[in-house]
Amino acid sequence: MKQILNIFRKDLRQFWREIAVSLALLATYSWNDVRGWAGERNVGYAGIGGLISYQFLSGLVIVLLPGAWAFLIVRVVQGEALVGDRQFWITRPYEWKKLLAAKVLFVALTINVPLLIADVVLLAKAGFPPSHYLAGLLWMQLLIALILILPIATLATVTATVVQMILAILVVALYMIGVAWLASVIPSSSFSGPVNLLEFALLIATCLAVILWQYARRKTATSRWMIAGLALAVALIVAATPYSAIVNHEFPRIRPGDPLPVQLALLPADSSQAAEGPDKEKEVVIQIPLSTAGMAGDAIVVLSGVKVSLEAPNGLRWNSGWVSYGQTELFPDHWGTQVSFSLKKAFFEQVKSAPVRARISLALTEYRDKNRREFVTPRGDFLMSDVGACSADTAYLREIHCRAPLRTPSSMLITSDLSANTCPAREGESRAETRLIVRDWYQNSDSGPAEFGISPVKNVDFYLWARNHNGARPVVAGICPGTPLLISNPEFVRRIGTELEINGLRFADYRLRQFSTGGDGFGFVIR
Repeated sequence: MKQILNIFRKDLRQFWREIAVSLALLATYSWNDVRGWAGERNVGYAGIGGLISYQFLSGLVIVLLPGAWAFLIVRVVQGEALVGDRQFWITRPYEWKKLLAAKVLFVALTINVPLLIADVVLLAKAGFPPSHYLAGLLWMQLLIALILILPIATLATVTATVVQMILAILVVALYMIGVAWLASVIPSSSFSGPVNLLEFALLIATCLAVILWQYARRKTATSRWMIAGLALAVALIVAATPYSAIVNHEFPRIRPGDPLPVQLALLPADSSQAAEGPDKEKEVVIQIPLSTAGMAGDAIVVLSGVKVSLEAPNGLRWNSGWVSYGQTELFPDHWGTQVSFSLKKAFFEQVKSAPVRARISLALTEYRDKNRREFVTPRGDFLMSDVGACSADTAYLREIHCRAPLRTPSSMLITSDLSANTCPAREGESRAETRLIVRDWYQNSDSGPAEFGISPVKNVDFYLWARNHNGARPVVAGICPGTPLLISNPEFVRRIGTELEINGLRFADYRLRQFSTGGDGFGFVIR
């Protein structure tokens, strides 16, 4: 223990400047965070041309603070060289286990402990008793250690200088861009949830193995090969994963006789939306309107994924692969949905007049709307159950802005009738004269006691708006004091898969030119 403390004190004396910079940035970050709560998010600060704002300073500090931590980690790890043949520390009575323990102690006391103290202060400033959130605060420190500190420390152990470290980070960034591109060209790769967990586990295991190997043996070539092996393994996993099998497993096909949560059927094409005249686009957008019916009054159905397979009489075939398009919700009062996809112009020209057989596979997630309660938006600051401290911002976006401790709500749905909206009309807006239901559904899939991040105080915004159809005047929307809301907490029920087969589809009738997409070219529109 004495040797560990001696090395620790030596590092404190040697790297006090780096420590001071990181602590100053952490204090600045905390100060900016508190100012943001006070409603100064849109206030400009004095600066060059008066252009320095809270958003600019906050964004700058958010970038600089992790950078300062990374620089501090690199400096302290490379203080006792692990790369090369001039490691002076091995001539001293150093034990590698104690040296590693001293470095871990240094990082914990100069990064994790100050951050933990700052988080406690921020929670208290935001009005949340820190003693109620100890488990979440410690969980945040663990996430910082695994996601940020551990990878940086790993690269620091296999590089000799800061310049080499920068080059290594650039190589890693280029590799990540390449893997992202590879995933983008592989069909159905957007459904990669279980694969992501495997990749993360491999990353943590490799980082720990490299650090231990470097301190124990200092075989840099072997350690670098371990990192290269991880990179190759991740690329192979991305390329070889049977994504369609994952979808079929997570969204099992509904059994015969079991009721579907929503009935879907083809609607006639809207002739007013059809494309006219010459088209120079390389891709043609096809929009298939579907009616929705048969939903229970408290049901919510999410289109989690869609796959379109086409078969033309001349033998031509096309398959989009499974495409995840985020949250596309169907509610009982919706009359329908639209599935849109793009085809290459050459393929479209060959099949546009032929009766095409289309098979639309749907991955559906069913929810039940629970815990419904009426809520009238108060004036000033107020507490919202399951969220935190909130206020209705009427100056800019006319929204409810909330501060939540450690994590945002897992599922909260806000519903309102815009015909009862209390916000003042702005220039060019008109009030909804008939019932017009709008919703904002906030979901968070993170099930841990806290979310990853620097600040323990998370921002949550709720906003209600209505789509403007056919050039109509914008409707008064948003949330203001006095606006009546219906708040609920939808609960997950099940995931299922189903299929809709359409025969004799003529693409010339469903062609659009209003928008185009790249890549998989897939989209949904809810009306």
